[in-house]
Amino acid sequence: MTDYRPDIQGLRAVAVLAVVLFHANPAWLPGGFVGVDVFLVISGFLIVGILLRRKDQPGYRLAGTLRYFYGSRFKRIAPAYFAMLAAVSLLAAVLLLPQDLATYASSLRQAAWFNSNSYFAGFGDYFAPASHEQPLLHTWSLAVEIQFYLLIPLLVLLVPARALKWLLGALLVGLTALAEYRLRALGIQQATYYSLYARLPEFFAGGLVAAHAYGKGEGRSPWLGALGLALVLAAAAAQPRLGHFPGLPALLPVAGAALVLLQPAQGIARRLLANRPMVWVGELSYSLYLWHWPVLALLRYYTGVQVLDTAHNLWFIALTLLLATLSYYGVETPLRARRTPVRQALGYGVLAVATLGASQSMARLNQALSPAPLPVQYQRYADPATICHGQIVGDCLKGDLGSDKEVLVLGDSHAAMLNLFFDRLGKELGFKARIITASSCVTIPGFDYQRIAEWAHEACLKQIEEAEPHIKQAHTIFLAGMWSWQLQSDRFRKVLAEFLNNGAPQARKYVISQVPLFNRNPMRNRRFDALGLGSVASRDESYLAANDAVKKIAGTGGAKAIYLELDDLGLFERAPLFQGALVYYDESHMNEVGVLDYAGQARRIFESIVKEQHGFQGN
Repeated sequence: MTDYRPDIQGLRAVAVLAVVLFHANPAWLPGGFVGVDVFLVISGFLIVGILLRRKDQPGYRLAGTLRYFYGSRFKRIAPAYFAMLAAVSLLAAVLLLPQDLATYASSLRQAAWFNSNSYFAGFGDYFAPASHEQPLLHTWSLAVEIQFYLLIPLLVLLVPARALKWLLGALLVGLTALAEYRLRALGIQQATYYSLYARLPEFFAGGLVAAHAYGKGEGRSPWLGALGLALVLAAAAAQPRLGHFPGLPALLPVAGAALVLLQPAQGIARRLLANRPMVWVGELSYSLYLWHWPVLALLRYYTGVQVLDTAHNLWFIALTLLLATLSYYGVETPLRARRTPVRQALGYGVLAVATLGASQSMARLNQALSPAPLPVQYQRYADPATICHGQIVGDCLKGDLGSDKEVLVLGDSHAAMLNLFFDRLGKELGFKARIITASSCVTIPGFDYQRIAEWAHEACLKQIEEAEPHIKQAHTIFLAGMWSWQLQSDRFRKVLAEFLNNGAPQARKYVISQVPLFNRNPMRNRRFDALGLGSVASRDESYLAANDAVKKIAGTGGAKAIYLELDDLGLFERAPLFQGALVYYDESHMNEVGVLDYAGQARRIFESIVKEQHGFQGN
């Protein structure tokens, strides 16, 4: 095996370009995420090869080899990585809302210890920035790589070479089977995706190639490289059609990368991979990977959209190239080069001070740049400690607790938002409301919970179970939800229609319209205004189509199902403001101030419902 192969740099270029294209817009390259898996195969190949060569050197000592290995890995990974963490932390402190900065700080602590794969495997918070807005989400793969570095020297250096091949093969098969079982049989997708054990087969595949190729000449078919490259490109184009990832579907790009690595590329593969532009992109690939995601995430946070428009995509490309180039030539390369101990120590010292300083100053910088803080009632839709959202707290009752008239309120966070709404109306009109909700989950029997985030599954199922006996007894049921999201599921449309037609036949059911939806978070806009980056929130008209659709579904329920059209109240004419006050918490949820105003404007409608329902018959 040669020490330097330009085709490997070209393969790195293919991998990073696939990842960047997929992250920028999944429609451009639906399986581009497999670029990460190609990187892992390359890493396994190079690391196992390095260790095998060191093991065969005269005077080999285990301790000395480990010092060399971990020292070289530190120089390769750490400088650019921690420089990125420092710079992104300062940018996050400027742009993020205080509560979002707290979420970022949690991910930063895990990323600093290369444990972010475990952090994101269990991450779940409905009101935290979305995954595509998390600046350090991409560090999960680097965490996996570092964890692999802790494991692989023990295998390669302590296991005889002949046995090593069998061991790596057995581990590859066994761990792939384990990942497949957890994905298909247990339905554990998020945790499996970010796990070390599910990615180790990719490292081991590269290691197997290195172990088989070590000490052998070339002489294999020149078409292997071309076939391998074709498999990688096919995976990048079609991988999502193969099902949940990684598991067995990961073997397609893994096999492709392994074939390219079997020997220096020849023929068409060499022409494609070993030309100067591809080699340069490959050399830059680590810094490109480090920087493309934070730039993209922060642009998405600012714009409020996942798929950027042309202008912001140009900003994304320009900033990523600029920062990656500065990182590669200004940090990554100098601190990897052989230099005097004094210069090395000085470089690492500056980097350590910058990283520590950025992490410690985030909160103060964020506060200094924040507009005057709003009272708590503007920063939430209800007190999370007192509502039955994702958990049961007390008896889940709001309104006139002394009344014998009771209604049941079910739904997702848009129903949870109505806790103060029903509390005010119940006290004014003489009824109480039992409100049972869960994040992303309309708490009715048969809800297709599998499509929501994994972290929300358990709470969803428990709240549905909790609501069932009350559904059987209720005379009046109100349903509220983010219909613009929920109705994207055809199965949910059927479940909702079934519930309105045949569920709880003794009850009158009211479906409440979704409140107007906006394309930007007004709380973020307030911060951007203070920074001189002001932007205006406009309505996302998708909520109107969703309300029309849910109105039609409610119409199939006959006299027992009624649609309540509340989204045209005067409160919403100038939303997200009402009488000069901010009444929205984010793009789709009102804050406590807005919810109380909402209840006041809806009172007349609810008075007529109370009369029609004979005061909400006692339950």
